[in-house]
Amino acid sequence: MVAAVGAVVLVGGARPAEEFGDAAARSEVEPDDGATDDGDPAPEETAPPSRDPAAGTPAGADLTGVGDPYFPDAGNGGYDVDSYDLDLTWRPEVPRMDGVATITATATQDLPELALDAVDLDIASVTVDGAAAGAEPTGERDLVVTPAAAIASGDEFTVVVEYSAVPRTIQGADPVDPGWVADGDEVYAIFEPHGAATLFPVNDHPSDKASYAFDVTVPEGLDVVTNGLHAGTEPGDGVVTWSYDAPDPMASYLVQLVIGDLVFVESTGPDGLPIRHVFDAAIADELAGSMDRTGEMIEVFNGLFGPYPFVAYGAVVVDERLGFALETQTLSIFGTDAAHSEQVIAHELAHQWFGDAVSPATWQDIWLNEGFATYAELMWQEADGDGGPDQFAAAYGGRPSSMLDLPPGDPGASTLFAMSVYDRGALTLHVLRHEIGEEAFMTLVQTWFSTYSGRSASTADFEALAEEVSGQDLTALFDAWLRAPQMPSLDDWID
Repeated sequence: MVAAVGAVVLVGGARPAEEFGDAAARSEVEPDDGATDDGDPAPEETAPPSRDPAAGTPAGADLTGVGDPYFPDAGNGGYDVDSYDLDLTWRPEVPRMDGVATITATATQDLPELALDAVDLDIASVTVDGAAAGAEPTGERDLVVTPAAAIASGDEFTVVVEYSAVPRTIQGADPVDPGWVADGDEVYAIFEPHGAATLFPVNDHPSDKASYAFDVTVPEGLDVVTNGLHAGTEPGDGVVTWSYDAPDPMASYLVQLVIGDLVFVESTGPDGLPIRHVFDAAIADELAGSMDRTGEMIEVFNGLFGPYPFVAYGAVVVDERLGFALETQTLSIFGTDAAHSEQVIAHELAHQWFGDAVSPATWQDIWLNEGFATYAELMWQEADGDGGPDQFAAAYGGRPSSMLDLPPGDPGASTLFAMSVYDRGALTLHVLRHEIGEEAFMTLVQTWFSTYSGRSASTADFEALAEEVSGQDLTALFDAWLRAPQMPSLDDWID
């Protein structure tokens, strides 16, 4: 979600406003070195299996972690979540969110106990299948739940957690820490990579995607938007409850919740797709037209990658200079600065295919999000007659760039959002396109999306598919562009 390269901030899958457009100019910024916060080298690359929603927990996962090489405490093993039903009540005078989370899951092993990610949540009660259960915080993230009777492998079960949460963030990837923010009456969420657990109990890793339903109660005069489609608004005694339904599989870091004085702008996109943009009322007059080309972009990406994968799309613009945008599923979030950039708008939209529909198996696979979205942003420019991948590559060609000396296939936990993940990731795809040819490349991209949509997948999965589609041994290419410490010379790879 967030990236820093020296003075450059890259957050939410998009380059900063002052850095858009000129790759050569960006090469003057020195990169982070890929070390973790304690100075140790970044972990070596692993090749975990792709994640099928029906397949359960990846092999080797334990009850308080799924074995992510960068964030080993994120996520939990032993079960696969089918759905989250979140009943939330915002109390701005405290400030506090009271919640009831109903989590429906299927056990992938026998479970005498199970764990949920829950960061500083005040737990009032927990039940499993209607019976009171034990609940014990463990470590910094985990809530260990002991049901009255052990859950057998293959059984579906329901956990209900009554709790409260206060606005907070946790340490994430430099420079922005994930969590949820309350600035006056305005609330918004920035959860990438593992901050959803600050708002609700969750299996907080992209390898376990689920559907979501939201009922959010707020004082009269405030509006609410979340992922998915608006399902209704119910007034009460001085309050209003807003309901939303997000039925498509979604990683927890892509959950969005915005509360405030909001203006809704609705339209219809290609094939009848509902498009709804939402603006803080204070900036709606200025920025309401900034998203007008969204439908055109969706049409272009539909033709390039395959049909848009979700029930709706739109953007929400909060009244803050965030310095970034984030591709929260069906509802990308922008600050007032990023909302002016057509490149960022295209980038976050492209993430709906690459990052949201196809999610990373582990956070080491982040280039599959950011490299693809950056390249798609360039393909939009090309389709629109304004630059494109060749111009982008030419800005780097023949100019060794130490800024891109961090290998995008293993950037390290503290530098998930380094510029190399974006730009060298995109250049990896550009070199691959030249190596295997236009027809094979487009077949690869479309097959990647159609094969793994609704699932999580790894770099190893992508490399295997590229070799299958092209019929070529691409080991040298991927070793050079994804794993070599120094950025290769484009002149050595593109005639």
